[in-house]
Formats: sequence, C-alpha cells, structure tokens
Amino acid sequence: MANLLEVLVTCDSNNTLWSCSVWDPHTGTSLMSYKGGGTAQSKTLSFIGSDYLAAVEKTKPVLHVWPLNSQQTVQGMRFILPGKASAFAFTQDGSFCVAGIDEKIYLWQVSSGSLLTILNRHYQKVVMLKFTPDGKYFISAAEDGMVMVWSLTTIAAHPEVELVTQQTAGQHDPVYMFSDHSLPVTDLCVSKTGIHGRLCTVSSDRTFKIYDLATGTLLLNVVFDAPLSSVTMDVLELNCFIGTTEGKIHQLNLTNAPRNRDVVYADAEKNCPTFKSHTKAVTCLSVSLDGETLMSGSNDDQIILWHIRSKQPTRIIQHKGPITNAFFSVNYPAIYKLQFSPNIVLHSLDRSMEKEGDEVPELEILTNKNIEFWPKQFETESDSNTCMPSEQKHDDKMLQEMEKLKKINANLYALSIERALNFPLINTGSNKKRKEKK
Repeated sequence: MANLLEVLVTCDSNNTLWSCSVWDPHTGTSLMSYKGGGTAQSKTLSFIGSDYLAAVEKTKPVLHVWPLNSQQTVQGMRFILPGKASAFAFTQDGSFCVAGIDEKIYLWQVSSGSLLTILNRHYQKVVMLKFTPDGKYFISAAEDGMVMVWSLTTIAAHPEVELVTQQTAGQHDPVYMFSDHSLPVTDLCVSKTGIHGRLCTVSSDRTFKIYDLATGTLLLNVVFDAPLSSVTMDVLELNCFIGTTEGKIHQLNLTNAPRNRDVVYADAEKNCPTFKSHTKAVTCLSVSLDGETLMSGSNDDQIILWHIRSKQPTRIIQHKGPITNAFFSVNYPAIYKLQFSPNIVLHSLDRSMEKEGDEVPELEILTNKNIEFWPKQFETESDSNTCMPSEQKHDDKMLQEMEKLKKINANLYALSIERALNFPLINTGSNKKRKEKK
C-alpha cells in the first residue's frame, strides 16, 4: 500500500462490526478497521497528527482514541468529557482540541490534558467545530444559526492564568460573529488558506453562504429549493458541492459565480449541475486530492464515489447504517506498521478548571527528538573559545586533513588536464627533469 496516496475514512451508526474503517477508494476494499468505540457522533471523527484516530461516542461522554496501527483503543487511558459532545475537533498537529457540549465550547491542551477555557457565547447546542489548516483559528456553528470565528491564541493565553476560575473563564469575544442564518447551521467548510480565505456555510433555512474571513464580509448568498445538509470545496477551491436533505448534490462553479450577492434558485437543477442517486439526506461530502472524484455519504447507508466531470457514480460502498463521518485523507504509513513510536503525547482530559489542592502536578514528557535550542549560526567567539583542549586539538587535525585533501585534489585535476591536452600545467620537479632531458 506504499503507492496508495489517498484513503477513505468512514463511520456509520451501526457499530456491530467496527466503529470506523479505512478504505481503498480505487478498489473499495477495507484496509483497516477500528473497534470498541461504539457509534461515533456525526462529524467528530478526526486524526490526531499522523499517529492517532479519534471520535466521540454518540451516547456517552467519552472520546475514543485509536493508534493508527491498532484495532483497539489506547490502553490504560480513558478520555472522559464533561458531558456528551455534539462537536469535536483537533488541530492538525494534535496540540489542542475543542469540544461542543450543549451551548458551551471547551478547549484543552492535548499533551497535558489541561482545560484552558470554556466559551459560552452560543444560545443553543453547538453542532460544528472546525480548525483552520494552520491551527491558529477555529470556527463554531450552532443550532441558533450563528457562526463564530475564534482566535486560538486569544482565548488560550491569559495574563493571569493562575487566577482564572470556572466562573471567570471564557470572557472572550470572537474575531467574527455571523448571524445571517435563520435556522440551525448544518455544515461548514474552511478554505485551505485559513483566515485569509473563505468560509462556506449551509443551513436548514435552504441558504448557502460564502464569507471572506480576511474582512468578515458576506460575499454570496444562494437560496436553494430544499434544506441543505452538507458542503465541501475542491482542492483548488473552484467549485462548491452542496448536499440537500432530498439526496441531491448541487455543484456551484465559483469561477462563474452570480453577479448579485443574493441569488434565488427556485429550480436548482436548471442552474447547477446535479448529482442524483441518493434517496435520503446527504450527510458527508469530500473531494479527492486530484479533484476528479467526489465522495458522498448519506442516510441511505451508502458511500458513493462520483466522477465529477461526467456526474456518474463509479463505485458504491454499502454500509449497515446511516453514514455519520466520511472524508478523504492522506494515506498515513503508521496504519500498516506493526510497531511505531508516536510523536504526540496524550493525557487524560480535565473535566473542570478548578484544581484540587495548591500543588501543581508535574508532567514528565518523553520524546525521541533532539531539539537544539540555540541555532548554530548564533554561536559567538566566546562560546567557541570555551571548548575543551582535546576538542580543539581534534578540530585542528581535521583542518589539516582537509587542507591536504584539497592539495591532492588540485594536483589530480591538473594532471588529468595535462594528460588530456598533452600540455604541462603542473610546475613540479618532475616537469623540470623532463625539460632537462629534452
């Protein structure tokens, strides 16, 4: 599987065989399955760096974490949440994670398990959380129709961290607050460029909106003829794919977008190319890295791979329940290794910001990386003079050997040129003897 660049990761609501599975999109075969995690909550499945796979259980306040090369969850460690989470997300490097529990947002540091803050700005249950690719911002969407953009550094850093309590935490304002949707937001998609790109949102109010995150302005508002349930963009961000509760998928070309900001598509099939095969609501959408294949997951228990240009299905992967999570991902080598040492440190998550006792617990972190704090180019002469005499003698010998090798290479080069051109270039004693004999 070394030549496989991309895999498909899915979850369904029937956990009799496995909780989540990794598929080969070209053949439809299962490459790896992960068990013991129950039914995964919708749109909470995500990778933790390139070492782990995590998902929130739908019926319990538990986060399940699997090593990529193991079918069983991490042994000897349980990740208990303060409540049943309806949304969950990790940064791409696995340093931080956020959870949406009712109308509150919890932020943890993964390596220490410390609960950094609790945000309480939504009025109803949070349904979507997603980090930008650079991990500096994350976006939250809730059933109240509001979408908020948060700065991770602003809410995680506090001038008086030790004085922050459960009551005073979360007193932060979002970078942007969008309240244009009138019904619950069902899905969102963030541009690859993060805060300098675009944000796409869909809602049950049948509207699809595009925001410019650099300025916080609404660029486009499209009204469709059915409630919307999912959205995604291709790699080049030239097309948006919008799934409806009726099972249809509409393709909106952003290179030829409508001139007006507000557009109503009374009959979306006449204005947008449509993919039609699902019989129930489309819950998950994702586009392959080459931009040729569209993946759609639905409540009709099917994963369908579409050829985008022809709008025809190329493969159907049947599941045993409604699809809750599905997306394309890079093929991580750790999936196929029998043994590997993860670079990410995991720790049990704190359920409260109140520390028991006055002592601060010590955390021992073991890594297999040798980190040089001071770069070599910033070493001063005084630092070089403080070296041991034995080390200085060794350096002097190395310099002498290098000078000898340089002279030998120069003589060899000159000799080769002399032989090739039959012209004396080396002014040595042997050349003088040859001239005297002549």
